[in-house]
Amino acid sequence: MKKKILFITPPYHCGVVEVAGHWVPLTFVYLAGAVREAGFEPVIYDAMTKRHGFKEIKKKISEEKPDYVAATAITSTVLDALEILKAAKEINSGITTIIGGVHPHFMYKEMLENKFVDYVARGEGEETIKELLLCLSKGGDLAEVKGIAYRSGQKVTATQPRQFIQDLDNLPTAWDLIEWKDYRYFVIPKSRLGSVSTSRGCSHDCTFCSQQKFWHQSWRGRSPESAVREIEHLAKTYGVNVFLIPDEHPTHDRDRWESLLDLLIEKDLGIYLLMETRAEDIVRDKDILWKYKKAGVVHIYIGVEATNQETLDLIKKDVKVEIGLDAIRLIHEHGMITETSFLLGFPHETKKSVAKTLKLSKIYNPDFAHYLALAPWPYADMYKDLLPYIATKDYRKYNLIDPVIKPEKMSLKAVDWAIIDCYRSFYMGKLKEILTLKDPFKKRYLLVSMKLIMNSSFIVDKLGSLGTMPPQVKELMNKLKTEEAEEEKPAEELTSKISMSVKINAPADKVFDYVTNPENWTRYVTSLVDVRNLSTKTVKAGTTFEWTYRMLGMNLDGKGRITEFHKDKKFAMQMEGAFPIREVYFFSGDSKVTTLTFEIHYEVPGKVLGVIANRLVIEKLNRKEAVAVLKKVKDICEAENI
Repeated sequence: MKKKILFITPPYHCGVVEVAGHWVPLTFVYLAGAVREAGFEPVIYDAMTKRHGFKEIKKKISEEKPDYVAATAITSTVLDALEILKAAKEINSGITTIIGGVHPHFMYKEMLENKFVDYVARGEGEETIKELLLCLSKGGDLAEVKGIAYRSGQKVTATQPRQFIQDLDNLPTAWDLIEWKDYRYFVIPKSRLGSVSTSRGCSHDCTFCSQQKFWHQSWRGRSPESAVREIEHLAKTYGVNVFLIPDEHPTHDRDRWESLLDLLIEKDLGIYLLMETRAEDIVRDKDILWKYKKAGVVHIYIGVEATNQETLDLIKKDVKVEIGLDAIRLIHEHGMITETSFLLGFPHETKKSVAKTLKLSKIYNPDFAHYLALAPWPYADMYKDLLPYIATKDYRKYNLIDPVIKPEKMSLKAVDWAIIDCYRSFYMGKLKEILTLKDPFKKRYLLVSMKLIMNSSFIVDKLGSLGTMPPQVKELMNKLKTEEAEEEKPAEELTSKISMSVKINAPADKVFDYVTNPENWTRYVTSLVDVRNLSTKTVKAGTTFEWTYRMLGMNLDGKGRITEFHKDKKFAMQMEGAFPIREVYFFSGDSKVTTLTFEIHYEVPGKVLGVIANRLVIEKLNRKEAVAVLKKVKDICEAENI
């Protein structure tokens, strides 16, 4: 019987990245491919994307009964990764735990101070984890496995570093283990989001960055044929139409990059590409930027980081300020989306320097600007210089969102407010500018993005309102919403509504209070797995929440809203997702007996879901659910004598 390894993503959320989409755990795709090739059974569990917490993680570990549990981490996620390994050991002390990623690579001694960590995989993980598992299963000599660290008695042993993989074209992958329904790019309707790495590494030496140090300032590229072959495979096999290229520097080798673009143009797959690169490469490639666009590139992030040469020199950003300006202008001229970030919170930061950064960022005028708080990675070249200014050692705050560095002339709170003010000022101006755009794709792309930003619970909680939306923008947003509704409306909708009633020997007001209490919903709604993140402490019309529903053997996630709340009379909720669900409860009676009427209505959009859930199936599900809900409410209310 094959030994099983369960790969789990840390359930960490800081908001910004998740506003735009749900991202494939690409690292695990490669690691799972490697261990499967070695004869082990891999399972990928993306707890982060599923928005599952440690309760669900423990349940998954108990169900899978793995021999090994592995997690990967950056600095901000490492504490949650360690909690995963702790959970594994508490469930079964015989589970072997492994952690890898940038933070554990450099901070392996710190990791092994945690008794729940058995092994740290350092550097590139594919060959290392494969050899580690083979060594453990065969009782081999751990000292012979390159690229790991472990406890040996009271000491920590770190084996010889492993050389980087030179042939990136033939790495095995495990794309079949990905639950593709979970991955979407919210900006583009009806999208399925994938990710393909075309290169690894970066040869530059930015002092705040961890990647150049992790890769020893080296760079390796896949052949254009290999990268495009994988893109085509994902597009045709899994229906992926939006691809993130997560490379630190995909355009390092111009000839290779141009060949890759040429192949994509030749294939004409009808896909969208999201990528990051350096500003000087965009300027270098000004004569072939039309190929970027024709190959499918719609969104380019370039690392500007600072708007003055002094700061760029301080962080060894080997580029001139003017190049960033030119790069953004060139990308705009070719109709692609620009995104960049500006670092704030340096030790020398002042209100005046923040105002200057904001002013210059508006001159740069990217489509998306991020104002990030400088994070002191404990292994970065800048760390020693930043050490006197570090105000907290809570790694969860090392996320580029929460200020960690206290400048000499500003408080942490002042830095936080400065970031908020930069966002407000930039995006209110940007919304007005979008109205003047002539390119319909770009205009729609940016408007949808703005709507996502404004509706994000993270943005609302962290930044508050970005300001009063101009009337013309609000009107355009409403128009966009109408257009989206029409666009998403299927040719055929499979709907069913079931209404049933039951008499309950309990007072109507008590039954109402029980039914409307969110703590009870999973008790009587048999298919409801979880309810979380309620927007108000007291349930009322307009209260929003997130939910997980079990249907047709699948866990479905979505967002819900209380649409009606009439005390002791009526309660209704609408839950939106792959299967939109509407539940309505009517109450009538007196102090002794209640008549509870329950309506449930599933709506299945489109022919794709219709294949697995035709009208008869939905009606059967509705009837079964209605019977179960009414029985549960009656049994519980009468048994507990509410």
